[in-house]
Amino acid sequence: MRGYLFLIVGALLVGTAIGTSGVPAQKTSDPGQQQKADKADFESQFPLVDFNKPEPSDQRKRARWQAKGKKYKGIGLTVTEDSELITVNSEWDMGLPALPVAKSDLVVIGEVVDAEALLSGSKDWVYSEFTIRVDEVLKNTSNVTLTQGASVIADRDGGGVRFPSGRVTIQYIAGQGMPRVGRRYALFLTVDDQEQGFHILTGYELRGGRVIPVDNPAGGTHPIATKYNGVDEASFLSDLRSSIANPQ
Repeated sequence: MRGYLFLIVGALLVGTAIGTSGVPAQKTSDPGQQQKADKADFESQFPLVDFNKPEPSDQRKRARWQAKGKKYKGIGLTVTEDSELITVNSEWDMGLPALPVAKSDLVVIGEVVDAEALLSGSKDWVYSEFTIRVDEVLKNTSNVTLTQGASVIADRDGGGVRFPSGRVTIQYIAGQGMPRVGRRYALFLTVDDQEQGFHILTGYELRGGRVIPVDNPAGGTHPIATKYNGVDEASFLSDLRSSIANPQ
């Protein structure tokens, strides 16, 4: 099980995490309006699940859900509506280079076509599953055969929980953002042995010929957040292909 340190914070501190959304803030002359806009943009990246949603009806999805529930059971946190934002600190980014090819079992370029948040049966963890339509497979050392046009499901810790009152609590890993439906990404995925599925290690959005990091670890000073931010897409993909062809 990954090691986590939990920190519960209020909505007023959400500005410290805005960088994880991968979307530049819009300029405004009113600081209050800017803060509200940043908060709304940050929260919009997280898929939502209803607190009382029944377990998945699909057999394979239910099996994954049950396995993850066992994995996170007893982690020591119950998701409640008392806090709007639950930040979970971990050391997921330690030692990761800007292109973590060696640590990835699957590297793909593709579009996120669906996203869904799921709450563990013990109500102590939220994770999100993303369906990715694969445009190109750059690396694959997993036992899953993928071709262009195929779909792969990858998860990431975190998501939003909507309570019957209408209030929403968001839980996420500090420094991590979420891919968004309808957008194109280069994604670095690892195999989760317990669930035999894929987990998102990190990724970069490819938009308008430029590169936008999904994640913003270490307060924006980590290579994942800085090295390719705003870089030309062709240059980024050239480096990525070279890194895969010539592993160190």
